[in-house]
Amino acid sequence: RLHVQRLAPAWGVHGGLPELAAIAEVPVPGGRVARLRQSLDGLPIDRGELRLLVQPDGGLLAASGVLYGVDTPRVAARFTDDDTGAIARAVAHTRGSRIDQGALVAKWNRDDGTRVVGGTASGFDVELARAQQVWYPVDRLLVAAWVVEAYTSPIGSTDSELHRTVLSADGTRVLEHRSLTADVAFKYRVWAEPTAEAHPLDGPTADSTPHPAGTPNGTYPGYTAPSLVTVDGLNDPNGTGVPDPWLASTRTETQGNNVEAYADLNAPSGLSFGDFRATTTAAREFDRVYDTSAAPLSSQAQQMAAITSLFYSINWLHDFWYDAGFTEAAGNGQDSNYGRGGDDRDAILAEAQDNALGGSRNNANMSTPSDGLPPRMQVFLWSGKTNVTLTVHPAGRTPPAGTASFGPSSFDLSAAVMLADDGAGPNPSDGCTALPDATGKIVLVDRGNCTFKVKALNIQNANGVGMVLANHMASSAPPGMGGDPNTPTDITIASLSVTMDEGSALKTELAGGPITVRMFRQTGVELDGGVDATLVAHEFGHYLHHRLALCGNKMCSAISEGWGDFVALMLLARAGDNLDGAFPFSVYTTQSFSADPAYYGIRRAPYSVNPAINALSFRHMADGEPLPTTHPFLAFGQNSEVHNGGEIWASAMWEAYVALQKAGGATFEEIRDRMAKYIVGGLLMMPVEASPTEARDAILAVVQASSPADHDIIAAGFARRGFGSCAISPAPESQDFVGIVESTVVAGRVLAGAETTEATQTCDDDAVLDAGETMRITVPISNRGHLALTNLTATLTSTTEGVTVTSAPSTIASLAPYATAQITADIALVAGGEVPVAGDFALTITADGGCTESTTLPIALRLNVDDVAESSATDTFDTAASVWTPAGDALPAWSHVRDSALDGAWHAADLGTRSDTSLVSPVLTVGEGPLSIAFQHRHDFELAGGVAFDGAVIEYTTDSGTTWQDISTLASPGYSATLDPNNALGARMAYTGKNPSHPLVDTVTLDLGTQLAGAQMQLRFRVGTDGGAGAPGWDLDDVVLTGIVGTPFPAQVADDGSCGGDPDPDAADGGCCDAGPIGAGNLAAALGVLGLVLRRRRRGAR
Repeated sequence: RLHVQRLAPAWGVHGGLPELAAIAEVPVPGGRVARLRQSLDGLPIDRGELRLLVQPDGGLLAASGVLYGVDTPRVAARFTDDDTGAIARAVAHTRGSRIDQGALVAKWNRDDGTRVVGGTASGFDVELARAQQVWYPVDRLLVAAWVVEAYTSPIGSTDSELHRTVLSADGTRVLEHRSLTADVAFKYRVWAEPTAEAHPLDGPTADSTPHPAGTPNGTYPGYTAPSLVTVDGLNDPNGTGVPDPWLASTRTETQGNNVEAYADLNAPSGLSFGDFRATTTAAREFDRVYDTSAAPLSSQAQQMAAITSLFYSINWLHDFWYDAGFTEAAGNGQDSNYGRGGDDRDAILAEAQDNALGGSRNNANMSTPSDGLPPRMQVFLWSGKTNVTLTVHPAGRTPPAGTASFGPSSFDLSAAVMLADDGAGPNPSDGCTALPDATGKIVLVDRGNCTFKVKALNIQNANGVGMVLANHMASSAPPGMGGDPNTPTDITIASLSVTMDEGSALKTELAGGPITVRMFRQTGVELDGGVDATLVAHEFGHYLHHRLALCGNKMCSAISEGWGDFVALMLLARAGDNLDGAFPFSVYTTQSFSADPAYYGIRRAPYSVNPAINALSFRHMADGEPLPTTHPFLAFGQNSEVHNGGEIWASAMWEAYVALQKAGGATFEEIRDRMAKYIVGGLLMMPVEASPTEARDAILAVVQASSPADHDIIAAGFARRGFGSCAISPAPESQDFVGIVESTVVAGRVLAGAETTEATQTCDDDAVLDAGETMRITVPISNRGHLALTNLTATLTSTTEGVTVTSAPSTIASLAPYATAQITADIALVAGGEVPVAGDFALTITADGGCTESTTLPIALRLNVDDVAESSATDTFDTAASVWTPAGDALPAWSHVRDSALDGAWHAADLGTRSDTSLVSPVLTVGEGPLSIAFQHRHDFELAGGVAFDGAVIEYTTDSGTTWQDISTLASPGYSATLDPNNALGARMAYTGKNPSHPLVDTVTLDLGTQLAGAQMQLRFRVGTDGGAGAPGWDLDDVVLTGIVGTPFPAQVADDGSCGGDPDPDAADGGCCDAGPIGAGNLAAALGVLGLVLRRRRRGAR
């Protein structure tokens, strides 16, 4: 005990020691190990044993364990079960079936007061079990809990296993569960390497990445056989080499702690009637061979093989990214978090063959709610490899042809060709309106102005037998033709597409005389997306992104597609690969997407650091920017289409990653794992709605903290793709991504932070520069670029009347990347002012090594003002602090922002994740007369295709927030639409889309009459979002309450000139001000260069 007491400060324990009881002393060479049990309030601390290595003379050699103090925070012990009740719950968790605790009887009593019990119940033998009340460490707390250890087995079986389960004392949570029986690994028949890492292969195809030729050549790899691999788990949560198991040893289906995988064949979504999980084929074996020559739905064994593959890939990705830092505390999805932080009961729901019987094809998606609600991955079936030819007669040409996702998938027909002429619209040959009779003809139409399916339907209605669509833009390959959910009529005619050049050739030939065309398409067996590990990895990348970073605008969607692609690339790249080569992904599932799926995969070009294979750069995100013409490229869609935009982000990440691999210094796998850790850290550090350049900076900041050498390599990689230090992202609300400025250099970049002010001569000591006072401004100057800035000079100036800057410019010799230095300037405001002043300042910074030689940053200060508490029934939100309180599950959604020094407002972001947040007023006392509430607002919430995905409501409470009612029960707020049921607020009327005067503000007035007369009430402005995309959000200002008692809101008024004390008799000008040493109370944060929040929002004129 004396040794423990002496070492207590080293453990961080400075109060009283816990109860220490000797367990035993174990002789070892050179001394003995003394084992001590720690207890608090009579309960032992689980895994709280201290072990001291003591020499024969009593001297201490070493100590291990964690010491707890009597002041360690702990959750009060309220045990709701006895020991048999705890054992019954633990066995139910292990075996999946509730047992009767009455069947458990004591076998013997132990000296520590616990009992060993056993019995038979619910088809299981509980041979030996005990439960002990303990303190269980959870983060920095001690939680009262039951520790249950139980041997169980099915009745009549000799297959007994020991499990340890930790249950919270109140019976609401499983804090830990693991098997204590060795050799409980499962075997899975999947496409994976039979190595210790058990790395998934790309899919059923032979390894063809990088592409063997590096150019399109029409070859396609053969199929390989899956392997039977043995895995318990692959992560290392405690640094001991012992993983968390994917499946409890008693499981017989693909329902584990990280993933629940099943076939979701038809509506409704989720595991329902007719759906099923994969089952074991023998004890702890999922050994079914997926037959690539058979259809995915050909047998239940085939379906279960695909489910097993999906289950395996997601579990592998879970463990790989877990060891990179995507743990429970970071927000990963697990059924049990083992007491390691975060919210549990949210294992991924993996839906194989999603809606296969309902016709869903050629896609996959990932829905990612916040921590605690299960994410859902839906993986579809995909069209099989298609053999397509288009033969033109009499010329005999066979130009490349694209296919449609609608209509028949196999056909062989020949007919005369006619050019569409609907006689209407901007292009009469676009086939967008009714066509003249086309009986027995193949109709040539131009792309554009309506959907592909509408064109085909118009030809079908005109009795045509086929459609050949000519692209309306230059491309190296004909476009694929997607469906149209707004055109439900079945298409029965054949459809193929050609390039714009071929379309022009067909028109020329038609003008010279009749031509005929043979349209041939033969589609092979369908493909199961669940066995394509790179497709699954792409969807996992969405989940990784959205669990770690908050965003929901269109740029967020594009970057998320990029993260999906990059996670797939990290999976498929292996040691020994030629990293300068061409890397497509989803080669297996995209066999019908292009004439050369092994080269292109699912994207417009394969990924490559070689610009002769892929020359995409940051500027190519913006609509209107010409695409590369120096290499094969499948042009389709606008540049800003989210998958196309995502290619750019993934290309930049791939460039950086390959550069890190090429730098060497470690094994391929070690560098891969290091990069994964950088990614998790960077995602965690990204601001809400991070732009591409903000995402770049978050990653680089994390890398710099770990390895400046890696930082420089990755920064140079970003620059090669246009994401250099001086790049500029488009506006956050941009839909076309126009406004991108590329940079290919690594340089410094100046950023000024929020300034602080301290009075040097003050009258009222209110941290605001008033008339006749002087003040010192301190501004932190940071280098947010990626190269040192040198010879930095900062000069403060002001154009505001009455303001003078009295100090000389500041100089800094050198400012390293991510470093910050302070610059100061003294300012004064002339005496005699009687109105508030918006102080406009300019901080001009010159430096060598930066993006520009000179940077001027605006600074806005509130001058000559006082904030008077509880002085108004109108809240303009102009005071420095607000009495309104943000609340909800995503507080960064709400921010107090400013357009100018004297003009404040509240802004709510429309997040791209499911959220429910509010801005809550203080308590308001309603008078006996009529009550009126008015406010100004502007909103832009996600609204697409007539569906109101996100929106806002106004609510009130008269019972201190116990219940809230919509304000529409008292007056009409002018809501615009009913929210989608998936919104966090449910299907209710709300403000959604854009307000009528957008981008200007509208005024809303609510006349409530006397319905709340005499009540104590609160208001809240409440925003609900779904888990999809986001939008700019909601701006609120100038809340006016008429009919309340008192003045609950602060007001911004002109300084009254009062010093709040005796004037200084020694002041030279006879004034009131006190000059002298600066007290700590005079230091205050003022409105900074970046405003009260990181991002300003412009508001429209009023």
